[in-house]
Amino acid sequence: MIATCYMAQSYEECERESVAFLDEKEKQIVNVSCSYVKLLVQGVFINPAFIEPFGLTLIEAAAHGLPIVATKNGGPVDIHRVLDNGLLVDPHDQLSIADALLKLVADKQLWARCRQNGLKNIHLFSWPEHCKTYLSRIAGCKPRHPQWQRSNDGEESSESDSPSDSLRDIQDISLNLKFSLDGEKSGAGDNDSTLESEGNATDRRSKLENAVLAWSKGILKDNRKSASAADQNTSTGKFPALRRRKHLFVIAVDCDSSENLLEATKVIFEAVEKERTEGSIGFILSTFMTISEIHAFLVSGGLTPNAFDAFICNSGSDLYYSAINPEDGPFVIDFYYHSHIEYRWGGEGLRKTLLRWASSIMDQKVENEEQIITADEQLSTNYCYAFRAKKAAMVPPVKELRKLLRIQALRCNVIYCQNTARINVIPVLASRSQALRYLYVRWGVDLSRMIVFVGECGDTDYEGLLGGLHKSVILKGVCTSASSNFHASRSYPLLDVMPVDSPNIVHTPEDWSSSDIRNALDKLGLLKG
Repeated sequence: MIATCYMAQSYEECERESVAFLDEKEKQIVNVSCSYVKLLVQGVFINPAFIEPFGLTLIEAAAHGLPIVATKNGGPVDIHRVLDNGLLVDPHDQLSIADALLKLVADKQLWARCRQNGLKNIHLFSWPEHCKTYLSRIAGCKPRHPQWQRSNDGEESSESDSPSDSLRDIQDISLNLKFSLDGEKSGAGDNDSTLESEGNATDRRSKLENAVLAWSKGILKDNRKSASAADQNTSTGKFPALRRRKHLFVIAVDCDSSENLLEATKVIFEAVEKERTEGSIGFILSTFMTISEIHAFLVSGGLTPNAFDAFICNSGSDLYYSAINPEDGPFVIDFYYHSHIEYRWGGEGLRKTLLRWASSIMDQKVENEEQIITADEQLSTNYCYAFRAKKAAMVPPVKELRKLLRIQALRCNVIYCQNTARINVIPVLASRSQALRYLYVRWGVDLSRMIVFVGECGDTDYEGLLGGLHKSVILKGVCTSASSNFHASRSYPLLDVMPVDSPNIVHTPEDWSSSDIRNALDKLGLLKG
């Protein structure tokens, strides 16, 4: 008889049949069953997938007023947090699924509340709301891309060169979206009301655009106030001197000692002494050293910081410019560069992993197990963890450390320096080659006017300095010992990645001099005459 009630055309018919044919106890059972049938017809949507990437069906169910029972693995967690229109369950637990379904079916108030929550909050998953949320998140993000500074020296940077334009564009999009929605809401009515509505919309648009423009100018002003000291202390008080140069010589020679680097630097200076004095050529020092080590290097060689326009330090994790005002010190750091490279920088977790790796490498031949690799706190910075290797021959190949860090989901660049005597670990977006690209992005420096001087070998980031739009001069006989050590682990010859036949790469003779460098520059089509 209960089955007959389930097949009846309406609940009222079920109740009438129960009164006609059943005793009191059976009437109670049928009444409860009819209540369950009524709720089941109203509906509960279940998605018990083991893993649900998003859950579009849950959105559709909420739009139709159906409470949900969904997996707790994946996207339904976020959907439920917003809509609060059902229950989440473990898809591997059958009893949990059954309990959740029975709970929604039995509790009328819970079912109604879930239904109302879904219908009330479903607009949060509409396309306009998604655009609004997305654009607001973008507007609130700190831009990792450096602020563009490309106007001529001595002139104010135009508004079109500022990231603030992007923020204005975002606001304009949201304004257009808002106005289209207003039009939909006010579409019904006579012609007069329509014209009046359009006029009000135009007025509102004009006022909002003016407000957004003023807001964007305020951001631009704030950005200028918070610009790095390099903008205030270089060139005409705004730009570094490297923007005025016709050519930029990047000295990235990885010598075994500072004396060899100093000798190579002075020979390069001598080769273009006339152009250097005129100011048409600027110099950038690109090295694994810290800025304090660079300062000591310059002092020992009788050079001043003003001999270079910029300094790429710590294997490309720090960028400095030479200061104009003596009270600012010899160097000015580019803080924008740190914002540019800090993406997914491992921080403390990375440091602990590196310390564990260093402590695991012991000299098994010594009874006391001497520490081979030790952290060097004095050489480390916020974006460079430096380590010293006491026995270079016992240091594992760089590819093993890179593999270990990848397994730990740590993204960074590992640089073996000074013939494996030193190890620098820097952010994945930082490197000496990427620092050159940053100078193009930040200051508009033409990469084709850069000439990079390197030895026959170098640190493990040596390959990145070859090729590309810039030109390269390879100084033969410089840093040849490194190739037999940490580059020996390379499974391919350097010739496979270095375009030896490129017109942008030239070699000097073995015992090169300033005249040989001058001839190499002539082959590159520079400094002719």
